[in-house]
Amino acid sequence: MNRKERRAAAHQQRKIDRKAGFPSEPPQSPTPNEPATEKESAKPPISEAKLNSNRANAQHSCGARTEAGHAASSQNHTIHGLARHNGPFRLLPSEDPTDFEALKTGLVDEYEPATTTESILVIGMAESHWLANRAQRLADLCCETETGLVEHPEPFKLYLRYETTHRRAFHKSLNDLLKLRAAQRKAEVGFEAQKRKDEAQSLKNVEEELEKEAPDFADLSKNTELRDDISRLGMASLKKGPEYEALKEQFTAKWGPKKEASQSAAA
Repeated sequence: MNRKERRAAAHQQRKIDRKAGFPSEPPQSPTPNEPATEKESAKPPISEAKLNSNRANAQHSCGARTEAGHAASSQNHTIHGLARHNGPFRLLPSEDPTDFEALKTGLVDEYEPATTTESILVIGMAESHWLANRAQRLADLCCETETGLVEHPEPFKLYLRYETTHRRAFHKSLNDLLKLRAAQRKAEVGFEAQKRKDEAQSLKNVEEELEKEAPDFADLSKNTELRDDISRLGMASLKKGPEYEALKEQFTAKWGPKKEASQSAAA
């Protein structure tokens, strides 16, 4: 009988005992007087002197205690810095910070980010491009200089995957930037179109109002000066402020029915 069968038989026997009214007793833990098992007896006990020595050694170094120490110790295992999930972007000691700043400045000058979101995308492009080039350099170190054969296949494949990942991240940031600007241009075009539509409607309303107030006006389409005054009055009507009221009074004084009648009489 194997172990599984023995456990099943014991479980079945406990069920029978419970139905018969006999309470099942849980397995008892070994008492201190019981002899230790073979596995426990194989481990030698630690001496008092060794225990005191371990406690004293533990007080000598407990790791970094300051913020600067924590920041330095967090980089102890940094080998290539290509895994972005391990922390923020950082330069390796072998890399020149001036070159990275030149790359970032060039991208900023080229795309001229106008908002915080655009700045984040442009900086992300610079970091992704830098990491992709770093992965390519590390992959080249895994190959022989003369023949180009791969000497270390495992790290070579790892660096190639990181290079592909960061190339994609660069193009994703670029596409997000272009989509964001396209949406902004679309919104601006829609705003300008709506603005022109509102101006045209306001001008039409002014013309209809003037035709009702002064039905004896001459043909509006043939009077250039009158059309210009109506256009200015229509633009001011969008704001509906003091400027509009003043222009309306001037327009009425200039082109009212009496003025039109006097001009017709003079003619």
